[in-house]
Amino acid sequence: MNAQTNILLIDDDQRLGRTIENVLKSNGYDVCYANNGALGIQKAFEYNPDLILCDVNMHPIDGCQVYNVLKESSLIDRVPFIFITGNSDLQDIRFGLNLGVDDYFVKPFENNNLISSIEKRLSKYRRLKEIGKNEFKTLFKLSPYGIFLFEGNQIIDANPVLIKMVELYEKKISSYSLDEIFDTDSLLSVKERIDKCSKGLFSSFSQNVILVSKNGQKIQALFSVSANEKYSNRSLMIGLVQLNPTNNDIENDIYVSEILQIFKKENIMVTEQMGKKLTDIFKIHNIKVKNQLNGIFSDRENQVLHLSMEGLPIKTIADRLSISDRTVEKHRSSMMAKTNSNNMIEVIIYALRNNLIDI
Repeated sequence: MNAQTNILLIDDDQRLGRTIENVLKSNGYDVCYANNGALGIQKAFEYNPDLILCDVNMHPIDGCQVYNVLKESSLIDRVPFIFITGNSDLQDIRFGLNLGVDDYFVKPFENNNLISSIEKRLSKYRRLKEIGKNEFKTLFKLSPYGIFLFEGNQIIDANPVLIKMVELYEKKISSYSLDEIFDTDSLLSVKERIDKCSKGLFSSFSQNVILVSKNGQKIQALFSVSANEKYSNRSLMIGLVQLNPTNNDIENDIYVSEILQIFKKENIMVTEQMGKKLTDIFKIHNIKVKNQLNGIFSDRENQVLHLSMEGLPIKTIADRLSISDRTVEKHRSSMMAKTNSNNMIEVIIYALRNNLIDI
């Protein structure tokens, strides 16, 4: 069993929660404990768990609500989700399993049985991850585009197309940095966007750049970036390079899009249904919006964010803050621009990921 396996535990019974946390840690798991459903949702986005263990009977947000919100994202497409409950009613258990959860434990339960179930679910999860890795490896080798993995400024690996494109020595791949293959101005122009993508603020982006080969030749290319694998405090990034891009090359654009979809399997995708469920959840009254990250939002924007999270319409927000509807729209547009979001739900996801919300 891998000691780096991450388990998210969500339970509002703090005495039992801490007991289960200690049992999991004693079996070598890394555990993130959340003592209510809203915090559990936040930590699910931040922590990148390999398995989620969640109590059903919590208040005001129960385990079913937590599951349904996360189900609307790609977060638990493959990540095992196990319910724990004090209710032994078979109908309730059947309801939970019909939702799609992987297992159901009724309190009190034997710790050994819980660990055994967790290992079985993780084993299946690891197999699915391995299939994804094999799919990626095949694409990495056979793609007609240059592909490389990098972390920060350091190149970790590159496929044969990129190696040939910029004349790298395959045996020395890990000794190269982005500075050695990008034109200086191009690298400066993409560094900020790479940083935001690594933090999950962008799912991916594309930008025209100039690459520089070992013999000094400058190469025009379309550079696409996505997070390949996220860790607790860092991200392994994927870069895809398409030579001589043209606006009319529709077939290539579609192919690039398909490639990026493979890379983005771990990203959070916000749907309309998920948006509704999030705003329903945040109608509770014990949420505080914190002004962090160097004050990325103004005080007024934080107020608009708080009220938006309660699912309030623009007119009601305007009345609450004694400002015009148009001013509310202006503040919402500003927050979307600052976070590269398409709507306010994506701004809320941004706030969740970056700990701007005190629950």
